[in-house]
Amino acid sequence: MTAEQRQNLQAFRDYIKKILDPTYILSYMSSWLEDEEVQYIQAEKNNKGPMEAASLFLQYLLKLQSEGWFQAFLDALYHAGYCGLCEAIESWDFQKIEKLEEHRLLLRRLEPEFKATVDPNDILSELSECLINQECEEIRQIRDTKGRMAGAEKMAECLIRSDKENWPKVLQLALEKDNSKFSELWIVDKGFKRAESKADEDDGAEASSIQIFIQEEPECQNLSQNPGPPSEASSNNLHSPLKPRNYQLELALPAKKGKNTIICAPTGCGKTFVSLLICEHHLKKFPCGQKGKVVFFANQIPVYEQQATVFSRYFERLGYNIASISGATSDSVSVQHIIEDNDIIILTPQILVNNLNNGAIPSLSVFTLMIFDECHNTSKNHPYNQIMFRYLDHKLGESRDPLPQVVGLTASVGVGDAKTAEEAMQHICKLCAALDASVIATVRDNVAELEQVVYKPQKISRKVASRTSNTFKCIISQLMKETEKLAKDVSEELGKLFQIQNREFGTQKYEQWIVGVHKACSVFQMADKEEESRVCKALFLYTSHLRKYNDALIISEDAQMTDALNYLKAFFHDVREAAFDETERELTRRFEEKLEELEKVSRDPSNENPKLRDLYLVLQEEYHLKPETKTILFVKTRALVDALKKWIEENPALSFLKPGILTGRGRTNRATGMTLPAQKCVLEAFRASGDNNILIATSVADEGIDIAECNLVILYEYVGNVIKMIQTRGRGRARDSKCFLLTSSADVIEKEKANMIKEKKKK
Repeated sequence: MTAEQRQNLQAFRDYIKKILDPTYILSYMSSWLEDEEVQYIQAEKNNKGPMEAASLFLQYLLKLQSEGWFQAFLDALYHAGYCGLCEAIESWDFQKIEKLEEHRLLLRRLEPEFKATVDPNDILSELSECLINQECEEIRQIRDTKGRMAGAEKMAECLIRSDKENWPKVLQLALEKDNSKFSELWIVDKGFKRAESKADEDDGAEASSIQIFIQEEPECQNLSQNPGPPSEASSNNLHSPLKPRNYQLELALPAKKGKNTIICAPTGCGKTFVSLLICEHHLKKFPCGQKGKVVFFANQIPVYEQQATVFSRYFERLGYNIASISGATSDSVSVQHIIEDNDIIILTPQILVNNLNNGAIPSLSVFTLMIFDECHNTSKNHPYNQIMFRYLDHKLGESRDPLPQVVGLTASVGVGDAKTAEEAMQHICKLCAALDASVIATVRDNVAELEQVVYKPQKISRKVASRTSNTFKCIISQLMKETEKLAKDVSEELGKLFQIQNREFGTQKYEQWIVGVHKACSVFQMADKEEESRVCKALFLYTSHLRKYNDALIISEDAQMTDALNYLKAFFHDVREAAFDETERELTRRFEEKLEELEKVSRDPSNENPKLRDLYLVLQEEYHLKPETKTILFVKTRALVDALKKWIEENPALSFLKPGILTGRGRTNRATGMTLPAQKCVLEAFRASGDNNILIATSVADEGIDIAECNLVILYEYVGNVIKMIQTRGRGRARDSKCFLLTSSADVIEKEKANMIKEKKKK
């Protein structure tokens, strides 16, 4: 080693200390270090951490005089997996590692929320390329022995030390693929983000300020008039020509004439088949030597997969080429070539937005027809609106290239916040303008035929009782006030966020306030970066505890107090198993001081939830009248899904019920998120099994997954906007079906009545 190399190693030692855990390369350096030195390095890591161990390792290394040790060090780094660090030392260029510093600082800042929301088991396989093999094993071992939060803490520590220049982007892709809540905070490239405000399935009745993206199911079962069960119609008849119903021909007519059209018709009427008719007519109208090109947009993966199957079965028999691309496949294929080589392309819309932005797709003129499923989402920063911005810019600009025809599909155009017929009309006109649509196609001449196909369930709103007193809520609310005060004192500037009114404990509004605090922390800056990191990390820690308390109050309000308390006990157990710093010890101490009182209150029979009694009576009555009843029970949050399933299973009087659960793929911990295969398995069981007679679901079940006919829908403290109401009620497709709204709030009942009035206005 030359004197210059030794000097450079000394100069860049701070970079090396940030990255290197020397215990991972000691086995490769054993011939260069004394046994006693190896033991000291290992002890230093155990006592003070990897950075201090790396400092000691470099101290021993720089004392070596024998030839060859520097190359041995580089070889050790390479073989252990430190390829980025090895490359930087070889060239004495640490710019790539330096560029990672802002992401290291961000992850340190967000670490409390990372620990609270991420399960390392869910994303480790995606991140393994950015970590040392030994780190992956340690993360798995800690996750299995100490719990999710401890495993997430170890993963964050390893990522912060990673020398792979792509780890921030890989983390983002892994989080988005897993639909993790943390992805909303971890924004590496703002242009890469799919949407400004992605709806969360836990958004309840009160989260009116949050944009909700709704989607409905592709109605495969109602494609033709052929008799037979839905499964036969969808699987067998798609291979042969289908006979459309008269109302379907009526819906398709304006689009067949080449007009930009919004097709508005109820869930279950076969709008997918209408789009097939339009698509086939469009492709056949081109003269010899010319070809049409159709793109069909589906918002979510479950809907995308179902539509891809339907289009493939229908058009392959006609000799057309069909392809489908989603976020999961776009990195491994050339989107440009797929579009060039096929007649019909099924896409998730963000794929097109990304490829328009990076220039891979030059313009929308490559298509001759664009079909937007759930087109009512064409607003704000939704990918649909981004696509239509391009369309309108093209139309109003100087380009002479032809533009594609536009067709939108929806169960309801909605009326926004309209309170009058005039305001409702303005909202509808705004959607038409966004889609450049000149026609809204609805069924007018064949209403009787439509009503034979689509059954609108009877809607019943019932006000249920709530607890007259709630000691549990009082105790938790006091703990939340104390935690808020501690958080407010961390920073004078960010403390102003805690002065905002109207953030009642135990509500979805409070959850949204926490999201707002997190966003403010993400962009907060101070001259002193260490102090900045300390402040933001502390606020994330306090708000993660506030979020759990808020969740517990929601569970207690709508389910059993014991479920809420067990939820908190599990959280604090995970906290103890992780680093458990001074702040966490103080917060845990405050909770445990109240634990005995909370246990006593939750076990008191007088504190049983009267709402559950009313739910019990509805279930008893409906299943007594019709034992073969199939029910979907909608609730606001995933935690409530688990709590109500437990309540049903533990109630002997409800032993006739065999509950299944259906939640979204976004997750806050491993126990609650459902993968797409798991969702499909649950739905198949609900369709096929006579025993599985009730499905407890969050909004995922009113958002576009194909659900079998059911005759009872129960909205348990669950209400949204008019579009959500129409589509949820559309799940009850059996004859003589009913839809109950059970709520303790007179305001919620009034809101649902307002939704029904808005539904009439849009007609």
